Amino acid sequence: MRLYTNCLRSIPLTLLLTLTAAAVAQDPANDLREAAKKGNLEIVNNLLTGGADINAKGEDGRSALMEASYWGRTEVAQALLAKSADVNAQDNDGRTALMLASQAGHLQIVQALLEKGASVETKSKEENTALLEAAFSGHAPVVKALIEKNANANAKDKDGRTSLILAANFGHAEVVKALLEKGADANMKDKYGYTAMMYAKRENQTAIVELLKNPPPRQ
Repeated sequence: MRLYTNCLRSIPLTLLLTLTAAAVAQDPANDLREAAKKGNLEIVNNLLTGGADINAKGEDGRSALMEASYWGRTEVAQALLAKSADVNAQDNDGRTALMLASQAGHLQIVQALLEKGASVETKSKEENTALLEAAFSGHAPVVKALIEKNANANAKDKDGRTSLILAANFGHAEVVKALLEKGADANMKDKYGYTAMMYAKRENQTAIVELLKNPPPRQ
């Protein structure tokens, strides 16, 4: 051990730093996630051809597919899905690629994930589903796409809030309309005893109050 330590001391600091940097750089899985995040399809393809683990995760538990889904890198997401990336993998917070794409409103990626069998019912550690994420963020087209795949419109998060309650509270009228058309229960209460109507009135969401009073026909 003493001989090994002495050998290390004899190596110039600049060389040690160079060797360390080279070791860090030679991490195909990390490079794959970074390329996916930045939307660099050519690098992604090259790394996969070179044997990079398509489902490897970073410290936050996110895979290349999750990064591409969150950042809206449609071509990269499609390429990863074509090579059988794990569509239902979860990060450290329990979130899937579908949840991340739904939160960010990337409809094309959401559709691609659904076509590959992404689960609409998986819940994160906060008990959010992809639909709850989309409703919270106000992405009506994504909400519709998820409902078409039988996402539970009445699923609740850890506070007992449904997608309708979230949309009503934050003023997302198009989301409220889409949920009501698919039969979302407007009478459900969260753990504080509030309904979607109560939140809409509290936040002066007049258009949503009217929608809840006179809901559109179910489709």
